[in-house]
Amino acid sequence: MRNKKAVTWAAAAAGAGLLLWANRKYLNLSPKEIRLWVLSFGVFAPLVFIGISIVRPFVLFPVSIVSVAGGLAFGPFFGTVYTLVGSMGAAAVSFFAAGLFAFKEKSRHGKMEIIQKQMKTNGFFYIFILRILPVNFDVISYAAGLSKVRPMTYLLATAAGIIPGTIVLNVLGASFMSGNVLTMFGVICLYIVFLSLPLIFKKKMRHLFGGES
Repeated sequence: MRNKKAVTWAAAAAGAGLLLWANRKYLNLSPKEIRLWVLSFGVFAPLVFIGISIVRPFVLFPVSIVSVAGGLAFGPFFGTVYTLVGSMGAAAVSFFAAGLFAFKEKSRHGKMEIIQKQMKTNGFFYIFILRILPVNFDVISYAAGLSKVRPMTYLLATAAGIIPGTIVLNVLGASFMSGNVLTMFGVICLYIVFLSLPLIFKKKMRHLFGGES
């Protein structure tokens, strides 16, 4: 049984590696290229952008590049709105797709098992902090899907946690178009403030991430 699980994890890792390689070789797109392609659909551009945001996790394309492209294409306000909708769709799809994984109940994959346990026990707070931190978006989604965290808890924590970063990346993308250096500096400072939030909950963080109990 263990050998079967090991082979499954190895196959999953190999598949992820292949997708990352394909991204670098064939989908090495810049935010500006994505912007031009999306806007070529005219009035349907927002729907196309949301659509690619939702399917993005299945090819492991970096969420940050898509977010910046949203700001470039639609400006800071609508770019943020469309990116949030797409990101929530992507988070939901990844979560439920991972939930179909064969051994959801008994994963024994080291750190993944610890993350799953914390998600089940500390739910909202743990996922919220992970969404704020610069941790791979899709890894969190898949890990949550493999855990026993409630879908509503996961979705609410995800929504709360991705808002700061989404706003920053979209405003940053929009500022590239306007060339407003002051705005760029301001949003970067704002994001640093949000990244420092875990320090406020220092004791709780040590408990969540394997320190004192």
